[in-house]
Amino acid sequence: MMLVVLALLGVATAAAAAAGDVVSYSYPAFNATTTRDDSLVAATNASILTTARLLFDPDFPHGFNVSEGFLLLSGDIDVWRDGVGSAGAPAREASFNTTFTVVAAASPVAFVVLLDRYPPLLDQSGLRGSNVSSAADGDDGNATNSLVAVEVGTVKSYGRESPDVGLNVTVTPNRTTAPSGSTVWIQYDAVEHRLSVHVAAAGEPRPSNALLDVPLYLAGGRTTQTALVGFFGGTIGDIIVGVRGWELTVERLRGDDGGGGKKRTSWVVILLAVVGSVAGVAAMVSVLVCRFVRKRRHTEPKH
Repeated sequence: MMLVVLALLGVATAAAAAAGDVVSYSYPAFNATTTRDDSLVAATNASILTTARLLFDPDFPHGFNVSEGFLLLSGDIDVWRDGVGSAGAPAREASFNTTFTVVAAASPVAFVVLLDRYPPLLDQSGLRGSNVSSAADGDDGNATNSLVAVEVGTVKSYGRESPDVGLNVTVTPNRTTAPSGSTVWIQYDAVEHRLSVHVAAAGEPRPSNALLDVPLYLAGGRTTQTALVGFFGGTIGDIIVGVRGWELTVERLRGDDGGGGKKRTSWVVILLAVVGSVAGVAAMVSVLVCRFVRKRRHTEPKH
């Protein structure tokens, strides 16, 4: 069993490349080939998490693909750290850039940064939560052009007493004006605390003017310093079918990895490798997630 876990540690970051002060991820599409290294996991509101490669297994239940859910990197991403030096020093945040193409016939999909260690499951109002609040004041979190409608908001966190946290950039394509699809560029400048979204027809260069530019703060509060990053869709299948050419580059926060430069492997990935079977994975991970939710709600301080 230990050999299985150690072997998995070597392949879990196969889709990631570390270079200098950034870590990059690249997925030309979500399919049996790009998910076979277990670098992606899927989660639904039924408390089921699984390695994404099983989505393409003919023996895996079809209902999973038509369930509301997330498709996420299996390893967490360092988003912010406490300030160093004098007391009260400001937190350090990581800038990031991501781009992806939404095909012409795609349903709405959302790029998400889940500032929690695990996806927000078991919420009766759905995985995104009941309040899709804007990251900016007023209506600045929404914008539309002839290609897409973009909405910037937050993602429901685990605890029911916790505020909405994280980042949710929902893209709804106009199916009639972009027959080849639309490419979306999302950039977070951690120094300026600004999030910008650019959109162009697929194959066209990034426009100079942003469709949306809003203030954003990801650090602090009761959020975790790491995040699960990926996509949310009305169904898992919407993500698989609708998203192409996903690229993600994240600034490396110095000292986050202990100087070794190695990315961590999610407990989900290790568990999936050890358990093995589809049925065993679904059952065991569901039990662990439920136990984690109950324990976390019990230990969270009351407001």
